[in-house]
Amino acid sequence: MPHRRFALPALMLFLATPSYAQQPTPPLTLACSGPFAKDSSHGRLQQTFGAPNVAIQKVDGAEGESFEASVLYRSTPEKRLEVAWSDDRKRSGLASASVKKPSAWSGPEGIRVGMTLDEVTRLNGQPFKLNGFEWDYGGFVVDLKGKLAILPGGCAMTLRFSPGMALDARKHAGLLGEKKLSSSDAKLLAVKPVLTEWSVGYGE
Repeated sequence: MPHRRFALPALMLFLATPSYAQQPTPPLTLACSGPFAKDSSHGRLQQTFGAPNVAIQKVDGAEGESFEASVLYRSTPEKRLEVAWSDDRKRSGLASASVKKPSAWSGPEGIRVGMTLDEVTRLNGQPFKLNGFEWDYGGFVVDLKGKLAILPGGCAMTLRFSPGMALDARKHAGLLGEKKLSSSDAKLLAVKPVLTEWSVGYGE
């Protein structure tokens, strides 16, 4: 029977296929557990998402600095996720996992890029404060309290908003620079801020 000659090579090909290629694609869900738990590592990310999907790459840090991170799906903007480590040499001990616009990742309480400031405030269960726009730390949430401040797994969330329209230096002076704004401020809500970056991370 001619078809039998292909049975052994086919079996050998199946056995030689890397295990990560046989696993279903993990959902784009970022939580303080599993591959994103505090004790995670670069190797664990590779086991979960497949070695070809996890690379070491230099990424932008605070105040113009850069550092090496583990990057998931580096060539697909909506799936890209950057992971920084507490131990850079061993690439272990998750410090933070972050996403930016146009990310499709979702996180604790259903947080995701593109949500409006009002939506996030309702999700949090109470108002919070954020920095004024158009400086190095512009749009970052500060002194977060509420549901988003208390996350299972012992991590904390960082959120950053950008205005949904161009701001005028005179008209919107009260929203610019190093000042703290309330997420319930009517003038702030009028410029339709949207969530453009968020992350989960563990303190020292």
